[in-house]
Amino acid sequence: MKWKVHRITFEFDEEKCNCGLAFCVEACGQGVLDFVEESDKMEVVNTVQCIFCRQCEDVCPTKAIIIHGTLTLQDVRGLALDTHLKDLT
Repeated sequence: MKWKVHRITFEFDEEKCNCGLAFCVEACGQGVLDFVEESDKMEVVNTVQCIFCRQCEDVCPTKAIIIHGTLTLQDVRGLALDTHLKDLT
């Protein structure tokens, strides 16, 4: 799975996700990730909530999660403004 927001690309390689420990799910404070016990794998359940903090990437022992790029303060302000404007309509 792969998605892009502004200059950030989030990549999740399901085949590499084989630790069964769910460190990434615990590290994510935004509810973007969930652990599926039947498969012992993580799944991305809510891309909209991702703030690209890289906590999941940092704790993944198999490097199944890779985040490329960075957001500037201007990008973050723009994202916040876009969200606010959508809420008003």
